[in-house]
Amino acid sequence: MNKIRHLEKLVKERCLAGNLQLEEAVSLFHRLLSPDTHHPPSILTINLLLKSIAGTKHPSRYSSVLNLFNRLRRTRDRGVSLTIQTFGLVIDCCRQMGRVDHGFCVLGQSLREGCGVNTIMFGSLIRGLCTRKQMRHAAKVLAKMPLLGFPDVYTYNDLILGFCNVGDIDQAFDVYEKVVNSGLQANVYIYTTLLKGCCKEGDFLRASELLHEMIKRGVAPNVHTYTCLIHGLSAIGEWNRAIRVFREMVNQGISPDVVTFNALMNSLCKHRRTCEAEKLVCLMEDIRVEPDVITCTALLLGYVLESHLAKATELLERMASIGIEPDQHCYSILINSCCKNGKINDALRMVDKMMHRGLKPNEFILDILLNALSNCKNPDEVKQIISEIGDRRSHLDDRKITVKS
Repeated sequence: MNKIRHLEKLVKERCLAGNLQLEEAVSLFHRLLSPDTHHPPSILTINLLLKSIAGTKHPSRYSSVLNLFNRLRRTRDRGVSLTIQTFGLVIDCCRQMGRVDHGFCVLGQSLREGCGVNTIMFGSLIRGLCTRKQMRHAAKVLAKMPLLGFPDVYTYNDLILGFCNVGDIDQAFDVYEKVVNSGLQANVYIYTTLLKGCCKEGDFLRASELLHEMIKRGVAPNVHTYTCLIHGLSAIGEWNRAIRVFREMVNQGISPDVVTFNALMNSLCKHRRTCEAEKLVCLMEDIRVEPDVITCTALLLGYVLESHLAKATELLERMASIGIEPDQHCYSILINSCCKNGKINDALRMVDKMMHRGLKPNEFILDILLNALSNCKNPDEVKQIISEIGDRRSHLDDRKITVKS
């Protein structure tokens, strides 16, 4: 008895340490079930170990849980009785693997062995079906849930999200009505999911009505709720309505975050309204919201669209000094602008700076450069440029450049 208790203590310590690796965990599992321990391990320890395995970053973590679960079932003579938590964990691993069909088999095993089922199991299966866009099947599972386990708001939200993702907003609202009629209180996640679905379909009237309905029902919108509506309105150029929603959010005591600002700025800059976007940057500084690479990318695109290449270059060079590392997209915006304006040398200098920061030109940047070089009338100059680009972009050698004679 002391041997198994000592081993279980070790398993708990390693699981709670947060750095348990898959290989060690599997080894501990086999030691727990070894006949040498002379006593069966606690199912609580087994469940903790399986949960820890599922929480690792190893690519085989979910299949490993399934394999160990199968071993558990084969060695039940060791006196280990599985629980509903064991089956629930395995079902979720099946979902993560994209094998919802296996998950249903495990659900059946849980019923046959008298462990029963619960809402968490059904939620995992419905979420898996929605991920695979099997919405009709998911709706049927939800309809059968009251017979075995009452659905909660999170299960309903998964189904609503699934219908929104496939563009069936009417079915999503039908599920919402079931939530209301069942006596459950729809939470902020359900309303935000529906509102985002409405915006995605361009139904902003319905989205606005839903926002007011959730407030009327005592559900407080969060920053993500408002951001969804602001993003949708901004994307179609409804600036005044987007700003009204923005002000309403602030008046409700909800501080906009960087995602909210980016939603407005991205659209403003795409529509050549960078002056207004710059005012938002000032507001961000006033309320201490840190800009990110998406903020800067929006401004870079706006400056380029309005032919302010100098301002774009200045911003790109200043990004690192304010703690924002420019990515390939940032550089591609300026490289493309330089090439379109016949400034091939400036574009190549930009590529050098990019590679100096450890960023390799992607396919889009390579295509921009190749198209610009193809307009060069001096074949020797083209070859020299390609040579300078060199081995760091060796796959350019395989491409054909048509040189104008």
